Amino acid sequence: MMKKLPVSAILVLFALQIAQANKTRMSTLMTGDFIDDIFYTDRYPHRLLNYQNSLFLDIDTANADYGIFVTPNIRYGVLGLWQNSATEHGFNIGYAINLYKFDIGTSFSPVKDNMRFALSIGRDIFNQHVDISFLTFDGEIEKMHSIRARYAVRLKDFIVTPRYAFDYVIEPADFQNHRFGVMVQRVILNEGFVYVGAEYDMARGDIENDSTHIHAGVELKLNRSLVLRCGAVEHFINGFEDPHWQVEPGIGLRIRDFSIDFHLNKDRLFDKEQTFVKSFGLDFFFGRF
Repeated sequence: MMKKLPVSAILVLFALQIAQANKTRMSTLMTGDFIDDIFYTDRYPHRLLNYQNSLFLDIDTANADYGIFVTPNIRYGVLGLWQNSATEHGFNIGYAINLYKFDIGTSFSPVKDNMRFALSIGRDIFNQHVDISFLTFDGEIEKMHSIRARYAVRLKDFIVTPRYAFDYVIEPADFQNHRFGVMVQRVILNEGFVYVGAEYDMARGDIENDSTHIHAGVELKLNRSLVLRCGAVEHFINGFEDPHWQVEPGIGLRIRDFSIDFHLNKDRLFDKEQTFVKSFGLDFFFGRF
């Protein structure tokens, strides 16, 4: 007779990712959408269901991102409005609902010369999750279509996430880009995590190149109020040539239903004219109506 998985084991599969949500956090971890975050609802709009009745705000020296997600009744889904530079495609309107155990979502940008549409679907099956999305963008300069697929499984204290993305760019150059990757997270203190991952990019057409990306980092929750983060990535172009390292530190504060995040500027250690903080992020869960 098969043993049933405890409900808690099912619910915590993505608990690591949905506890915090903003661009500042993700610009520190630099994992892309291997780790789920409100910042990537552009790519997977059905994940709006994970951020019911919440808002977020990010401010840095060049941009401001913000959004609000409301759920008067979960049976009728989640409505979202957000300005998000994850894909640099401007203002978005999104909607997600659960139908027959499938999460289904759509979003679009109605801005002239910046038209964008996304449709996605996902399903949780015990300790596994799968996401598939289709996106199209018709801008003044750039035109492209994308397909993305992501799978995640929790194996005790590990979360393994393979991912594939296909981009067909029509303008300003005609080429196809394939990205294959996998990331492994290890749950540590207070549902924090360490991670390591790798991706391979292959572009063919008017633009042809190959690149490899290695990711590693940690999100350490010292207690209920303080989170330390550090992300590192190394990029290689055309095989393992021309390596380029990038390391980003950050901290987060949790105060009741508020999350406040800071992307710290490591260059401040060597240049006193630099600011201490690269960006500031805030997200707030305002509960049921």
